[in-house]
Amino acid sequence: MGLSVTFVSGPRRSGKSTLIQTMIHELWHSPPHYLRLVKTGSDKTPPKPCAVTSSNKCGVASAQWLDYVPDEVFAILPEALAAIHRRDRYGSVVLEADADPNLRCAYPYDHRIFVMPLPNSIREVFRATNRAAEELRRVLDDTAAFASEIFGLFDRDTGDSPEPSEDRPDMTKSQMRGFLYSPLGDELATRIQLQQPYHGLVESDVIVVNTRVGERSPETEECLRRVERLLTRIRGISGRQEELFLSPLGDESEELDRALLSALKPMCAGGK
Repeated sequence: MGLSVTFVSGPRRSGKSTLIQTMIHELWHSPPHYLRLVKTGSDKTPPKPCAVTSSNKCGVASAQWLDYVPDEVFAILPEALAAIHRRDRYGSVVLEADADPNLRCAYPYDHRIFVMPLPNSIREVFRATNRAAEELRRVLDDTAAFASEIFGLFDRDTGDSPEPSEDRPDMTKSQMRGFLYSPLGDELATRIQLQQPYHGLVESDVIVVNTRVGERSPETEECLRRVERLLTRIRGISGRQEELFLSPLGDESEELDRALLSALKPMCAGGK
């Protein structure tokens, strides 16, 4: 397309806007276009007029508040980006959104950033083992229905349509191990470990833990160690080099980590 599109997501009130503002003021040489994606019916309200009517004073080329219905975002978002492209062929766009699985695959973003609060507990980020196993089995039960719908592996007219909820023998331990050690199984099991708001973490280029949001507890360090181990595992699967940073976003008494700024800088260039 020509645009460079950076997607910034994460749980609500984790510091996404603060990080974007820092990137705008310190890293973008040419003002980016800003899109705030908000699910229709959300209790979020549009920002102050500066970000809507006087975008140039806020360091952006344009700013747009985009309401969307989950089922329609796959059309709405590309249309919004196409409109920007017509005005600024090689511009850059930064999208901000709360955690929503529909947005993660709504567009082939060039860069992804995930912002999260300092975790108070392990269960805030990771599912309990039994819940993760239940989720994995649910996904496996849905596989036949998915295959039928997408790939037409079953003849709709035969009356043999798959029933995802039908009783079937449990996978043996060796079968489960064989599946989990496959590339697909490894990726799936990795994602299922996480609570839904944190699924975007596994596909992001940079993960920022905002140490100014959330409360530190005895479980915090162990949770962060698990996140780091998870990212190490993902690097082996995907070949990507996800990076994790702890930073007090919005703390004017401290400069943003120079290593973090260095990791973000390539995301703040225009399109090609």
